[in-house]
Amino acid sequence: MNKNFIDALLQTKDFKNSLYSILKHNFLYHSNKIEGSTFTTEALALLLDKNVVTGKHTLDDVQETVNSSYVFDRIVETLGKKIDDQFLKDLHARLMLNTTMHQRGYAGIYKTIPNMIIGTKAKVAQPFEVQSKLDELLQWYYHLDTVTLKDISEFHYRFELIHPFQDGNGRIGRFLMLKQMLENNLPVKIVSWDSEDLYRESLNLCDIGHYDPLTKYLESLEDFKVEYKMLWDLN
Repeated sequence: MNKNFIDALLQTKDFKNSLYSILKHNFLYHSNKIEGSTFTTEALALLLDKNVVTGKHTLDDVQETVNSSYVFDRIVETLGKKIDDQFLKDLHARLMLNTTMHQRGYAGIYKTIPNMIIGTKAKVAQPFEVQSKLDELLQWYYHLDTVTLKDISEFHYRFELIHPFQDGNGRIGRFLMLKQMLENNLPVKIVSWDSEDLYRESLNLCDIGHYDPLTKYLESLEDFKVEYKMLWDLN
């Protein structure tokens, strides 16, 4: 891990307008917006800084936005911890706490009903395939000598193709990408909602063994660490 950058994140965790808060706000705003959140950047800032909700939102949107803030904290707190079943289920349980999915008993468990990725022709894993495919994916990832952006692209595509949870797979997948970029001292790329079509198209163009479209999309995004280098240096 890049200890300087990670240390700067941890040292500024409890301060407003800091490296930590800016990364958190940017990541959550874009990742949640991709999934249909109606929080504006200003409304999200009020929620994160003052615990105040402004605007019209569904109860699930409010709760998932609050929950995603805690999931972000968990990602940073557990940098260096291996991804496994317990870790994945814990992230999902935190993300879905007190939402409709939680009330229906789907929080923190792998899917029991077949699902799909809307807007794609991708054939996702059936519920009975989830465990074995996740085991295979994690075994492959943790046997890599070094992790590159291309490897993260492959992991993300394969994870989304497994679609292990009943809902929330996109958000969990992007949280994992953030974790992997930070742990491997790679450029921090935030999938932006204003390039959502390109993101989804890049996933559509990928296939098992062919991940270049997603890699090229990620490479085209701004590197957060470069964009906020002055703030990072000051911290």
